[in-house]
Amino acid sequence: MSNWFIYNKKENYINNLKHNNISKLEALILANRDIVEDQSVEMFLNPSLDKLHDPFLLKDMDKAVGLIIETMKSGGEIRVFGDYDQDGIASVMTLLDGLLFYYDNISYDIPQRVKEGYGISSGMVEKAVDDKVSLIITCDNGITGFDQVKELKKADLNVIITDHHEIETSNDGEWASQLLPEADAVINPKRIDQDYPFKDLCGAAVCFKLMAALFQKLDGDYEYLYGLLEYVAMGTVCDIVSLTDENRIFVIEGLKRLNYTEKLGIKAVLEESSWMKEIDVYTLGFILGPTMNATGRLSSAKMAIELLMEEDIDRIYELAKELVELNNERKNLTQDGLDKCLEIIEENKYFEDDVIVVYEPSINESICGIVAGRIKEKYYRPTIILTDSNTESIAKGSGRSIESYNIYQEVLKYKENLESFGGHPMACGLSIKLDIIDDLRKFLNDNSSLTDSQKQKIINIDKAIDISKLSLEFAESLEKLSPFGKDFEKPIFADKNVDISQITMIGKDKKTLKMSLFKNGVYVNAIKFNAVDDYNYLRDKFNGQIEGKKIDVVYYPDINEFRGNRNLQLKLIDIRWGKHDNRFWIRIWKTQGNHPWK
Repeated sequence: MSNWFIYNKKENYINNLKHNNISKLEALILANRDIVEDQSVEMFLNPSLDKLHDPFLLKDMDKAVGLIIETMKSGGEIRVFGDYDQDGIASVMTLLDGLLFYYDNISYDIPQRVKEGYGISSGMVEKAVDDKVSLIITCDNGITGFDQVKELKKADLNVIITDHHEIETSNDGEWASQLLPEADAVINPKRIDQDYPFKDLCGAAVCFKLMAALFQKLDGDYEYLYGLLEYVAMGTVCDIVSLTDENRIFVIEGLKRLNYTEKLGIKAVLEESSWMKEIDVYTLGFILGPTMNATGRLSSAKMAIELLMEEDIDRIYELAKELVELNNERKNLTQDGLDKCLEIIEENKYFEDDVIVVYEPSINESICGIVAGRIKEKYYRPTIILTDSNTESIAKGSGRSIESYNIYQEVLKYKENLESFGGHPMACGLSIKLDIIDDLRKFLNDNSSLTDSQKQKIINIDKAIDISKLSLEFAESLEKLSPFGKDFEKPIFADKNVDISQITMIGKDKKTLKMSLFKNGVYVNAIKFNAVDDYNYLRDKFNGQIEGKKIDVVYYPDINEFRGNRNLQLKLIDIRWGKHDNRFWIRIWKTQGNHPWK
């Protein structure tokens, strides 16, 4: 069961009301997300391109621009080193399209996910040296490529690192110092020796900053430059970085342009995916992003680049069809892998563990992270999924975590027994000998300090609102605050003692819960996706007689559009039946600082 809390940030709310031209609803939602400073509020209320930060505030930007101009003048080849995920693809395209405005002696290279792994591979280095490339620009990688950069520099290649991942640091107890590759320029918003105002850029956004600086230096066509935001919006949404500050502008402006895009590859993917609606954050995160990403998981990310660079319309649609088929294959592999892992978890009662560790040799290595994420959501436990690797007797996989468990730090304690390991607080990747997987599981669980309350998902509620008081106009007013995402989540509301008038499971797989809810003489339609567990929960609580019973609901007021009609529809976040022991909520409230939902 999830823990429900109502935000209690009245001081923030009062402060926000002091801003001109702000509604009470906007003031509340921004306040609950700690957006109260004048500059931050203004960025939300009036996002515009002129509010983007000066790219030259990033350390080494002037050096990087100088190297690019110098290389173009000398006629040398510029090669882009990218990554195989959606942000990597978007980063490569931002650089390629941006540089092509001035120059055409450009190439790119991307590692093969399973064979070469993440980052600059030795094969990429050797090929660049053999091809006598003049300048390497990395994107979405390179900040930890110390040895590879050394090899490139030894061969007299110039190297620009553009990356957004964490920088290794050392601390002597008094001063912190950062460890950077010995490149000619290192552009990363997370550098500690700069005053860039916003650090949570994705890889594509860092590349855009480089292009913005180049266009500024050469007095380029800014409309062409802003067209690159179509890629940046994709990278920003799909890499799940903070949707605040400049990222909000990137996504808003990128979506504007995507809805009138002239990029035939993007149009073709949407057509092959049967997406005929407006392009929004959902389209990027669940249609375009996964489709592009599937190339890196099951084939080569170079397919996505080829599609986006291709000019022949027949070849474009041929590639788009291949990409959609790959994504469908990825979906099937994911579901198959998920089903197998769930069976193992239930048979072995791993759901009772603090940390779930599953080895299933048949799973495709590239989808271990997706499966781990799905299982983490189902049981709300840190989860590691392992499968067979290309090396005999070695398993390889990925982990996904919950807010209260730093999976990187915890697995790091076991690092000396691992073949490879890397990650961050919410995700990790590792390889391990098959015969010590059980030992890893035991180690993580024996050393876990997770409490019962930490193993329950927390849902923060913006306000309690009676569903009978909702309207289509209210839902439309929420849309004006979009896009929503990390650090600016969708507003969530709640109501108690709501009658279930009708209930049914719909969809091809009967996994979507549809209800008609009733309160104070008003009926409201509601829907919840992937809700088999929720339906079973209600069925068990009410002995199979669900209709006519009362429940509490957490919801987002949404708009259902069908055949030109727009109607209010609640997207349910969570449900529970109406009788609860409030003592537990009160205890948690004292540590959380928000009002418990009683």
